[in-house]
Amino acid sequence: MKYMSVLQRMLFAVNIIAMLGLLLSYLALFVSPAKLWVAAFFGLGFPLLYLSNLFFFLFWLLFRWRLALFSGILLAAGAVKINDLYQWRTPPSFREIEQAKAADSTIHVTSYNVRLFDLYNWTRNKFTRNSILELLQRENADVMCFQEFFYEDTGKFNTLDTLLQIQPARNYHIEHTAHVKKVNHWGIATFSRFPIVSKGQIMFRDSSDNISMYTDIKAYGDTFRVYNLHLESIRFKREDYKAIKELAENDTLVDSESPRRIIEKMRRAFIRRARQTDVIARHIALCPHPVIVCGDFNDTPYSYSYHQISKGLKDAFRTAGSGLGTTYAGLIPMLRIDYILYNPAYFDAVYFHTIRKKLSDHYPVNAILRLKNVKQTH
Repeated sequence: MKYMSVLQRMLFAVNIIAMLGLLLSYLALFVSPAKLWVAAFFGLGFPLLYLSNLFFFLFWLLFRWRLALFSGILLAAGAVKINDLYQWRTPPSFREIEQAKAADSTIHVTSYNVRLFDLYNWTRNKFTRNSILELLQRENADVMCFQEFFYEDTGKFNTLDTLLQIQPARNYHIEHTAHVKKVNHWGIATFSRFPIVSKGQIMFRDSSDNISMYTDIKAYGDTFRVYNLHLESIRFKREDYKAIKELAENDTLVDSESPRRIIEKMRRAFIRRARQTDVIARHIALCPHPVIVCGDFNDTPYSYSYHQISKGLKDAFRTAGSGLGTTYAGLIPMLRIDYILYNPAYFDAVYFHTIRKKLSDHYPVNAILRLKNVKQTH
């Protein structure tokens, strides 16, 4: 340090801050936001913190290689997490995908936050709804998990009835968060081509709009459990998204109160998600069946929620995906918050794909899972 220039000293000080930030992002995987919510913010910023430390590592390699060791050690510790965002494998061909779908003992799974089929976009909601339904008809999945599902009984905005007509997964399980006039229904839904033999809801104490459930499905001579999760949303409103857009485009904020409001909403969501995660993780740990977990976690792979729920499970994107794993189609780029996880003792992922069609603020994710030990042909 004695022979460092003023500029190098300043850069090393920034390097130390970046290293501390990256260290906190690692801590976010293991420490509940209910105990240390600040760490969750650093977990959200993991990609940028990792890139910052990579920059300093390369810089110090050129000028003071000993100083590169500090960032180098931290980079090595988190290198495996890069695969949570990007997969380097070559995507399968159309022929390979069709062969995987047609193979014996496979289950084609789709998970999709359909954002109520665009219900509140009154000028285009039926167009969007029909486009979503056409997409689902083309996918022709065996199991479909929907978050922010909406249907009504008047025939004016058909979703449930149409889904039952256009695709083979006609056994369904729906849990509700709200009803209006006994004809409009909000919630989450799981559809299955295979028989449903049991089902239930996982109760959250501190949320009325977010909900999770499990559905036991019998296929290929065995019973497996599909968890459909919709964890706590941040609940940003229009003014919050406007503030984020202003900051990204102009580096200025018209509303000086917006940062405090946004941080408080995120803090509250982090804490609630952590509590919901603990309930779900305990439920999965006690499950007597092979497990598939689908859903909108509203959290990245660098979060406590993902780390806890995915314990003992494999991530279909990591094992069979390719390219960038982004699933959020909203204002904030490159977020992967929608997942298909599975029990590797019973399943292999042979295919994973994110459909880059913006009909919701989420992209649908698809996986083809192959059962390892089939008791009998279905």
